[in-house]
Amino acid sequence: MQNISKKYPQIKSYQLKDGTTVFRFTVYLGVDPLTGKEKIVTRSKFKTVKQAELAIEKLKFEFSNGLNPANMLKTFNDSFIKWDASYKASGIVMSTYSKTEGYIKNHILPFFGDKKLSKITVAMCEQFALELSKKLKYFHHIVNYASDVMETAIRHGDIHSNPFKSAKIPKETAHQKSDNFIDIIDFKKLLSVLPNYDLMIQCLLRLLMFTGLRKGELLVLTWSDVDFDKKKLLVHSGYSYSKHNNGNNVGLTKGKLIRTILLDSNTLGLLKTWKQLQVERLDQLGISRKPDTEQVIFNNTVNNYLKLNYPNDYLKTAIEEANIKSITVHGLRHTHITHLREAEADFFVVQERVGHSQTNNTTDKHYTHVTDTLRENTLQKLLNYYKKFDIE
Repeated sequence: MQNISKKYPQIKSYQLKDGTTVFRFTVYLGVDPLTGKEKIVTRSKFKTVKQAELAIEKLKFEFSNGLNPANMLKTFNDSFIKWDASYKASGIVMSTYSKTEGYIKNHILPFFGDKKLSKITVAMCEQFALELSKKLKYFHHIVNYASDVMETAIRHGDIHSNPFKSAKIPKETAHQKSDNFIDIIDFKKLLSVLPNYDLMIQCLLRLLMFTGLRKGELLVLTWSDVDFDKKKLLVHSGYSYSKHNNGNNVGLTKGKLIRTILLDSNTLGLLKTWKQLQVERLDQLGISRKPDTEQVIFNNTVNNYLKLNYPNDYLKTAIEEANIKSITVHGLRHTHITHLREAEADFFVVQERVGHSQTNNTTDKHYTHVTDTLRENTLQKLLNYYKKFDIE
C-alpha cells in the first residue's frame, strides 16, 4: 500500500480479489466526551480517493457535533427493540400491547425498520404519515408510536433530534361521536326480555346494565366480591387475554383502580338465587364448588372463566329478541354512564362508580375518597330515574 492523499495520508489503496483497486483509511477522531475513550474509525472499499477524503471530513464534522460514528450505523429497528422492552415494562395491559404490536409490525417497521436512524428525514416522516392517511381513517396514534421510538433513540444518544417534531402530519377525519348506547326506552325493552333466559345469563346481563362493569371485570368476579348484607360489589381485577400473558390473563383493572359499587335490591336478589342454583348445577356436573374466594360467579361447564366473547353473544341474542338497536357490552357501560348523568348524579361519584381515572386537580382531590353516603345517593338517583319509566 502507498500514500496517495496529501490531505489525508491515512488513506491507503489496496486490491480486491478480482484485481479492482479501492481505498480505505483508519482515522483518529478524538476523545468521546460521553465515554472518555478515544474514537478511532476504519472505513474501506471506496472507489476513489476523493470519496475517502469526503468520508473522513464527514466523520470529523459529525463527531465534532456530538454524533458518534458507531451510533450512525444504528437502525430504527435497533431503537425499536429498546422502546419495546421499556413499553412492556411500563405496566401496559398485554391486550393493549397486542394491539400496539400490530400497528408496529403492520405499518411502522415495514417503512422504517431497516433505515439508519441518522438517515431518517422530515420528508420520510411526512411520507409515512401521508401513506397512512390514505389507508386509515384514524392514524395519528401510529405516527405517535413511531415518534416515540425516535425519542428513545435520542435518550440513548443515537441521534440528536426527532424529525417527526418538524414534520407536517395530515389531519385526521373528525372523530364521530359514539352512538354505542341505548336510550331509556330500549333499555326497558332489553330488561323485559331477560326473564326469558337462563338465570346465569339474566344475572350477567342485568349486572352489566345496572353497574357499567367492563367485560373483563365481570368475568373474574367471585362470590367473595359480593357483600349481600351491605349491598356492595368489590371490583379489583380484570380478565385481559394476550399471547404475551403466558396464561396469566387475570390482572388489575384498567386504570389499576379498585372500587366498590352499590347494588340495587333486585340485582342482589337475582344474584342470591343464582348462587344457590349454581351449587346444584355444579353437583350435576360432578364438580365441587370452590370456596367463595375462588368460585367465579359466571362459570363455564368446567367451572372456569367464560370466554371473552360470551357476554357479547348473550347480549346480541337478547337485543334481537327485544328488537332494539344493536350495541356491544361496552355500549351497556356507555348506557349506564349516560343514564347516571340523565339522573343528575354527581360527575365525580359517577367516575368512581365506573372506574374512570380521575384528573389531577383540586376539585378532583376533594372527591378522592368517595363515601358510602355519596354512593348511596348516586344509586338512589339512578333508581328514581328508572322508576319514572317503570323500570325496576
